[in-house]
Amino acid sequence: MTYRIGIFNTENEAIEAVNALEKAGFTRNELRVIAKDRDHSRRIESETDVHADEMTDLMLTRAAADDHDNNDLGIAAPVPVSGMNMGVFGGVAFPSNGILAAAAAYDSDSTLESALVDIGFDAGDVGACRDALARGAILVAADMGDNQLADGPDLSVGGTAEAVFRDCGAARIL
Repeated sequence: MTYRIGIFNTENEAIEAVNALEKAGFTRNELRVIAKDRDHSRRIESETDVHADEMTDLMLTRAAADDHDNNDLGIAAPVPVSGMNMGVFGGVAFPSNGILAAAAAYDSDSTLESALVDIGFDAGDVGACRDALARGAILVAADMGDNQLADGPDLSVGGTAEAVFRDCGAARIL
């Protein structure tokens, strides 16, 4: 499946886009709406018949499925403090005897990006989607099945979605 994604700065624009996409022939099962959190998705769900996923839920689902493999780990190690045989880890100084200590940290950026790829977003688009969600924008995605993306408005499914996104004030179209 391939998605054409519209990034919207307001709930009103996203709601207008969902309604316009449905009028253009898309079904609710062909549309995805992703918002930063429940506060950003509640109104969209109440004014359309499309479920809105929340960024935090996508990340939790992906993290649970990951089993936290090495691709999702950040490594931190003690840092020597001004020539003393001391280390700093997590802002706390402790005696260091040359043994390397490390800890795994949850990498939320790569987890969100992985979650977006899992639902079918193009890997080249996930960075822009992650940044948009972080600033509170709303993603509206139209599933184009196996159709190729068009390079502009045309009569294909991708062209229809792009035209709707433009008409509804998308800040960016991917």
